[in-house]
Amino acid sequence: MIGDTPPATAAWGYCDRDYPREAIVSPYKFKTAQAHYEALLEEARRRGGPTQHTYATVPGDWSGRYVWHRGQNWYAELLWNQYPTLLSLLTDEYKTRMVQEAYHDAHTNAPQWPAQYCWPEGFMRRWHYHAVTNQPHSIIVTPTLVQFLAGDADNFITNIHIGRSFDMGGAVPRLGAEVPRWYGDTIGFWDGDALITWTSNIQGWKVHGNPEFSGALQTIEIYTPNRDKAGKFLGLNHEGIFYDPEALVEPIRMTRTLERISGFETGEPYTFIECVQTIYPINGLAKPVVAGSVIPYKVPNMFGRPWAEIWKEYHEKGMQRPPEKELITFD
Repeated sequence: MIGDTPPATAAWGYCDRDYPREAIVSPYKFKTAQAHYEALLEEARRRGGPTQHTYATVPGDWSGRYVWHRGQNWYAELLWNQYPTLLSLLTDEYKTRMVQEAYHDAHTNAPQWPAQYCWPEGFMRRWHYHAVTNQPHSIIVTPTLVQFLAGDADNFITNIHIGRSFDMGGAVPRLGAEVPRWYGDTIGFWDGDALITWTSNIQGWKVHGNPEFSGALQTIEIYTPNRDKAGKFLGLNHEGIFYDPEALVEPIRMTRTLERISGFETGEPYTFIECVQTIYPINGLAKPVVAGSVIPYKVPNMFGRPWAEIWKEYHEKGMQRPPEKELITFD
């Protein structure tokens, strides 16, 4: 596939094929997560809801172990996507950031993947296939809290606080202190057998190979049961709608199916992840370092863009950022 004189002879795939943009953007009319959540809550109220569960009525068959089969949504690996289509979803600043990463991944061969350094994974890695599929998801359902636990490179814990309301007094809606959280704060309600959630107060970050996201990101997620013709519970359909006015020109949408494989009475228990760093950024490149070695190390600013700081220091000398009017456009 590479040929005798790469990259000129390398296979480039089918440039005339793409995952359509209209299948990526949200089909709903809402401009904000708040408006979307409030509309769904009002629908539930018109039907006599939200549904109030006790331990006797909560859908206990949701509790258990689940797998997410590969190839279900466009974001998980970007297997079918053309870069220009992805860039068309982004604001100018975030287009530039995505092109910057593509350049350093492909040209300078200096990817700065958070997982390789044991850096935080960030909220959107929940939807990235290789971050959460080496062991089953664990779901626990109670009347006041629903917990989703998954993890490969790190532990992804989503605590859905049923029936609670956000504090709307800060920069973004939140439950606790006015401090961004790596996986945000999540509230939700039941509408019959559907669980509807709203997540806010997310720490802006990145997923390697995918667009960066900002601290303005908020999501609406909808979980509905998947049953066979006889009514047997098979798993969950999971829909996510993503609102990020800083990074996205319009909301986007993803779906996936989680297949229930067992309860907690069988199967291997969840393995809690502890990441022990063995790879470090040395002169701008990810290098393995053996125990006992002494290396120079610059402590990264985890609340900035540490990957971009490495690129700037080691791989962008002599480069000049284009003026804003010359940033990538599709006009």
